[in-house]
Amino acid sequence: MDEGGRVAIITLTRPGYETARRLARALAEKSTVFVPVGLSPAAEGEDGNSFNITSYSGPLSRFLGQIFPHYRSLIMVMAVGIAVRALSPHLVSKKADPAVVVVDVAGQYAVSLLSGHLGGANALARQVADILNGRAVITTAGEVLGLPALDLVARDLNVDVWPAAVFTKVMAALVNGEPVEVLVESPLLRAVEGLLPGLRVRPLKNPLPQGVAEAGILVTWRRLPLPGPRWVYWRPRVISAGIGCRRGATARMILYALGLALAEAGLSRRSLASLATVDFKGREPGLKEAAARLGVKLLTFTPEELVGCLDRRPYLNRSERVKRFTGIPGVCEPAAVLAAGEGELLWPKKSYRGVTVALALAR
Repeated sequence: MDEGGRVAIITLTRPGYETARRLARALAEKSTVFVPVGLSPAAEGEDGNSFNITSYSGPLSRFLGQIFPHYRSLIMVMAVGIAVRALSPHLVSKKADPAVVVVDVAGQYAVSLLSGHLGGANALARQVADILNGRAVITTAGEVLGLPALDLVARDLNVDVWPAAVFTKVMAALVNGEPVEVLVESPLLRAVEGLLPGLRVRPLKNPLPQGVAEAGILVTWRRLPLPGPRWVYWRPRVISAGIGCRRGATARMILYALGLALAEAGLSRRSLASLATVDFKGREPGLKEAAARLGVKLLTFTPEELVGCLDRRPYLNRSERVKRFTGIPGVCEPAAVLAAGEGELLWPKKSYRGVTVALALAR
């Protein structure tokens, strides 16, 4: 069972069941109502044409353990205390847990209980309140105070946050009214400013400016030191690595070469977005495994596309030896540039034990 983006509505009582039906009618095919066996004749299918109704048996907590990993949103029509006790054995983290909204049986209040920002429970609570003409109860500190939700902004920017454990300290500083500063690579400055109104956002320069705040965010793909212990990196995924390799090159060889190239170029692996090569190399098991282990895409380009890039950029390296083996005068540099959306070549090709690597920055 994997219900992805669907909503599970769970209730315990007949009054709660009526409220659950109101929600299910509004959410239609997006929802499934779960009720105890024998609660209502409707559970046997009287409303089955408009939304799904499923009966469950046994203790509520055990049943929640069965569905908890398979739904991204849960609406629990019951008392908050019952919901908390039943859910507690199954909680993992705010990044993994589904959004949970608790609604009283009369539908007067929709309480955002779990995963308010990242999981979307705050938005779901508002939607539920609108459907029932009730009131959403939001207790997330940043939202109550009108502060930007840093975790949501990080998600919207598709950045890797590191160290993740320190990020909570940065958000706590913001909630506590302490200065929080954001230093950003110039190409991303406007986008970050628009998403973080009210924060001090400045272009990132090297060396780092003096007198920065004690807490903050460094938005960069470069390997630069953090200004202090309550600072975190936001690593935008903007680096593409063009790879050239012999047939049979292992993932270990490719990862070793890539690691050396990134270190020498002063770039973070956490900003890597893709590996790229010529199409007939894309079938190499080593390249596929390397991309999978890095959690990035493996992009391939035809010889014609790579030659076209070389023609448009005469400064890219060409090699007669590469041409003899592949039929085209260059692979890794034009592949990196194309994978970066005709981006900027940051690191020209270099060979590391038979694997060539070039690095490009997305536009």
